[in-house]
Amino acid sequence: MKIGIIGAGAMGSVYAGLMADAGHEVWMFDNWAEHIATVKTKGLRVEGASGDRTVRTNATSDANEAGVCELAIVATKAMHTKSAVEAARPMIGSRTAVLTLQNGLGNVERIQELVDPSNVLCGIAGGFGASMVAPGHVHHNGMEAINIAEASGGISDRIEVVANAWRESGFSVGVYEDIWPVVWSKLMANIAVSATCALTGMRVGQVLKNEWAWGLSLDCVREAVACAKAKGITLLYDDPIAWVHDFTTKIPDARPSMYQDIQAGRVSEIGSIHGGVVEEGRKLNVPTPTCEFMVRAVTALQEKNRVFGPGSAHKAL
Repeated sequence: MKIGIIGAGAMGSVYAGLMADAGHEVWMFDNWAEHIATVKTKGLRVEGASGDRTVRTNATSDANEAGVCELAIVATKAMHTKSAVEAARPMIGSRTAVLTLQNGLGNVERIQELVDPSNVLCGIAGGFGASMVAPGHVHHNGMEAINIAEASGGISDRIEVVANAWRESGFSVGVYEDIWPVVWSKLMANIAVSATCALTGMRVGQVLKNEWAWGLSLDCVREAVACAKAKGITLLYDDPIAWVHDFTTKIPDARPSMYQDIQAGRVSEIGSIHGGVVEEGRKLNVPTPTCEFMVRAVTALQEKNRVFGPGSAHKAL
């Protein structure tokens, strides 16, 4: 299968490396020039739970060079979705399946505004914990599952073909008639650790052992659970608090992408993760005070980084 990876950051690079190693024609598309250049000249090194390999694959910052793909996987941060999909337009044909594998809420709706809504697939990646080591080099802590569905619901021949491409590449894959219980169930993991780690500078296991930080995390989870319940969504587990606790104990050394973004002075996905819950809460008349605080606090930290740079803000105003 000819597969385009729109957004070849940490997660996108894991997908690209394993799919190319399985024999698929993969095109990594990203505007990170140094990363793309390294992959072109030296190959893409993927290490971690799947082993350690260096794979030769296509990489470009010019979507015209890639051409139309059968499957386009959107792996950008939520706030970059529109610009990335528009830049990757030459990779998306009238029959291209467009699969969003992004954190937070609202990704399907954003992509459906940009391409034929009938071609949009929705997916959730679980238990990877990927990070860039260097240009052309990615590490991932796990590879629990890729869960996918037609955004419009139901099981199609197309979704089965896409699922087989993932399975051939070594991924555990779940295919669902209704993806939203999966989306909200995975959201609880991001809600629990992303903002708390970003604000405190702690890793996942350290947050779990800190009663004050963990208390903030659980309050965010409870608010998200209340929104899911108000929407009539049944989560994939009976006890969200127990599930989140079990999830975090499996990745104690992980640094969520929001933590990494804040440390590097980048804009994070706070708007689509905690902000997504706040937006849903407003629609449903469900209070979300802790998630609202997280949005304001992380946004304040981002603004500090924009003005002063990451690290110390001890400069004269």
